[in-house]
Amino acid sequence: MRKFLFIKSILVLILSAAFGQDRIVSGTVISAEDGFVMPGVTVMVKGTMIGTATDLDGKYSLSVPESNNVLVFRFIGSVFQEALVDNRSNVNVSLKPDTKSLEEFVVTGYSVQAKREITGAVSSVKGELIENLPMQSFDRALQGRAAGVHVSSANGLPGGAVNIRIRGTGSINAGNEPLYVVDGVQINSRDDATFTQSNPLAFLNTNDIESIEILKDAASAAIYGAQAANGVVIITTRKGKQGKAQFNFNSFVGSSQPLKFLDVYNSQEWYQLRKEAWSNTGSPIAVANTLNNMGILPSNWQSLSPEQLDAVAADLSTYDWQRQMIGSGSLQNYELAVSGGDDRTLFRISGSYNYQESTFKPVDFERGTLSIALSHQANPRLRIENSLNISTFGQNIPFATSGSFLGNPAFSSSLILPHNAIFNEDGSFNTNIAGVLNQNIAMVNAYNSGSQRTNTLVGNLGANYQIMENLIFRSLVGLDYRMVQGEQFRDPRTPDGAGIRGRASAQSNWNVNFITTQTLNWFKTFAFDHTVSVLGGMEYRSETNEGLFGSAIGFPSFEFRTIQSGATPENISAFWSGYRRIGSFASVNYDFRKKYMLTLTGRYDGSSRFGMDTQYGFFPSVRVGWYLKEESFLRNSDIISELKIRASYGKTGNDQIGNFSARGLYGAAGNYAGAGGIRPLGLENRNLSWEINQSINFGVDFGLLSNRFIGSVDLFNRKSKDLLLDLPVIASNGFTSVTTNVGELMNRGIELELTAINLERGGFKWSTSFNYTYIENEITKLYGNNMFLPSDPSIAVGHSLGTHFTQQYAGVNPATGRPMWYDRNGNITYQPVAEDRVYLGNSLPSHYGGIQNAFYFKGFEAIVFFNYEYGRIIPDGQYNSLRENGTRLTTNALREVADRRWTSPGQITDIPRPYAGGPEVRSVNMNTGSAVLLKADYIRLKQLTLAYNFKPELIRGLGLSTVRIFAQGINLWTYTDYPGYDPEFLGAATGIIPQTKNYTLGIQAGF
Repeated sequence: MRKFLFIKSILVLILSAAFGQDRIVSGTVISAEDGFVMPGVTVMVKGTMIGTATDLDGKYSLSVPESNNVLVFRFIGSVFQEALVDNRSNVNVSLKPDTKSLEEFVVTGYSVQAKREITGAVSSVKGELIENLPMQSFDRALQGRAAGVHVSSANGLPGGAVNIRIRGTGSINAGNEPLYVVDGVQINSRDDATFTQSNPLAFLNTNDIESIEILKDAASAAIYGAQAANGVVIITTRKGKQGKAQFNFNSFVGSSQPLKFLDVYNSQEWYQLRKEAWSNTGSPIAVANTLNNMGILPSNWQSLSPEQLDAVAADLSTYDWQRQMIGSGSLQNYELAVSGGDDRTLFRISGSYNYQESTFKPVDFERGTLSIALSHQANPRLRIENSLNISTFGQNIPFATSGSFLGNPAFSSSLILPHNAIFNEDGSFNTNIAGVLNQNIAMVNAYNSGSQRTNTLVGNLGANYQIMENLIFRSLVGLDYRMVQGEQFRDPRTPDGAGIRGRASAQSNWNVNFITTQTLNWFKTFAFDHTVSVLGGMEYRSETNEGLFGSAIGFPSFEFRTIQSGATPENISAFWSGYRRIGSFASVNYDFRKKYMLTLTGRYDGSSRFGMDTQYGFFPSVRVGWYLKEESFLRNSDIISELKIRASYGKTGNDQIGNFSARGLYGAAGNYAGAGGIRPLGLENRNLSWEINQSINFGVDFGLLSNRFIGSVDLFNRKSKDLLLDLPVIASNGFTSVTTNVGELMNRGIELELTAINLERGGFKWSTSFNYTYIENEITKLYGNNMFLPSDPSIAVGHSLGTHFTQQYAGVNPATGRPMWYDRNGNITYQPVAEDRVYLGNSLPSHYGGIQNAFYFKGFEAIVFFNYEYGRIIPDGQYNSLRENGTRLTTNALREVADRRWTSPGQITDIPRPYAGGPEVRSVNMNTGSAVLLKADYIRLKQLTLAYNFKPELIRGLGLSTVRIFAQGINLWTYTDYPGYDPEFLGAATGIIPQTKNYTLGIQAGF
């Protein structure tokens, strides 16, 4: 044995002498800019996979073979440096900042690029811009922050739905939502809640976000293929940074207030209006009819004079139902995060609690989150990464999220006749409510109850393995899991529950979204500064969605409120649905001396949602760029500090339709002759395939005066082909339509983003950021050479989606006070018909954007941010109900409408005389046609923040490294002519809970 060991030792010495020996080289890396040590710098032996990273003190040590004599030092944001070892055992270097890279990197889909290398249309929103905003989801916080991205609220519910459109509306029937990707995991953004609007994107605490990148053109998004037709929103959460553990505490508290109250009539004003309406009918007992409508007609009314009857109304009190139902709400937020790590392991852990009440009780939002990010360098080749976001959020639900339900407080509070008392003298609810809205909404919303709970887990596990110096393999598996549970109870003490002795309903929904991505990334720089990088990969995504719903009626008393206490099961149902996607993709990037850039991308995708013969599609793109600043004629320019021209073309697909739209499936048909029956649910279409989006983009990025002014301009044309529409078929086969690929539409426009440092002197800095978008939408083709859809004539060739197709209002006849319209020939008519309809404006804004001014002075900060929209015309169901002016229904009236009503011959106005019982003889309802369309242009002070950062020397004695205090206001002021609650709403806006003004005070502390 000893002989064997001796011989082995001799062989090792001989081999070491023959092939060279290793030597230990150590040193320190510092910054050439400020002289501070630099932890986390990668140190590699050139031409090998031998390497390490500097520690917290900027020091490194590694074994270097004798045959290799050069070390390479790399750090993001710095110029890489090579150092000759020779016979030295200690090699110290200083790294210079890489000004050419603009020190900014952007996630562009499965990879990261320096901003200067980007040749597509990509907007970036940094996490600090949306930090501490009292908004429950990051999509709402994006409003006005990026050109080409239109964000609007579907309602003002805390944690409610938000509508995002990137470069317009690209589909008629298929979805228009962008793809959301959180740390590589593609998120399902569908709302699965039954009893309220619940935004699934509310799972993520916005303060955990590092950056948001928005891929707007098809060329940038094409690498995501089938799901990228409407753009891609990539969210990168915050990760740990090398250094000692840093703790950060963040908290704010405040209140939410109504945006506005609608100015409605008091009891006496409404009485006079209604009496006038009865008088205009020629009724001899107008006063009595009015009092009868109000439910206060005395039994001896026939013996009373008109003046005595007027006195009855004059003594009425006025009750403010709006302020009873709309009040203030509290909000609070608490967070604690810790991050740090060494040269091998990085970590960040954060937890948060958020609560906000709506201005409508008992509607609220309550969320708790836990975020964990870990990264470990197992060896010089292998790095393992993990991120996990766990959250649970609950919402106490309103009686209704929208609609003209009598018990809906957002609808009824402004319309209930104002003389109706809310409470009786003994403090109980008054149930004797006069008028068509005859429910006491205060009682309805106090007694009825419900809640919605969403539990979410979004996480991934990834590994990066450096196969060779310039070849990296990455494997990622991700999960987006969501469980939604809800319950609702209609109290037997209220009208909706009285006849059935109460109704309880319950819902459970499970969504499991699994994704795995495998990629190879190869890069190399050749002679003459030719750089090539190649990315290739495969991806698989599977989503299943299933749910249960049940309800029961007949409860022993209102104290029993859960479904098992009901005497009679009313409804039991369940469902399962799912789909699969699989794709392979490749991207090649080439640049020459960082001046001329070319990117080619292709993705081949398959989706189970399409026909058996057309499930796969190919989505290519090409991008080119010319970085003119590197040309000799601009390199030394003192005025132009950045200049790049870029162009792109690409195709993406849209499969946002039903999971089984192409399948000829059978479903349950209920009881058939005592047994379960089945029936066909739809016609099969084996050729149903993708909607295709083709996009052309031309852009210029520029910087002036050492980048004191930077910006970009983009021109784009987005064409949607093979639209997924329901094509009518002969009904004798049992169905009236089949989903087919027909039709085309287009979005084209211009985007502008500017950032300027206006003034920087003596510790004072003032900067401005501005973005603007102009966009046109046009339908260019429908099926069968039709110029409009027979089922919806407002969808017509040559017009925009959202176009209003209706009769044109002509105002009021000055002589008679009757409402008038134009007929098809432009003549006045009092009874417009369907053939008189014309195309009038649309509900899509043509201009929108935002502007922010930021001021800094010796620790003080002031942020002033506005967003704006122009060119949108919409109806408002809430306003239109009030606009009826006491004509058709016994409801209250809006002052700004009723005060300008026609009252005497010769008067010029747009509001006709009130007429009890409905429209006048040989006339139509005054809310017909364009009379109900309102301009929704607005400018809003979206955010005002005042803050102070304490100097380190003032707080060091407290063991703190940073302290920032701030006061903030959201939605403080709106300039608009819009008469409803909020010009931002989508849809009919009937009975929608409005947005709120929010006021907060907060503190951030680091230690």
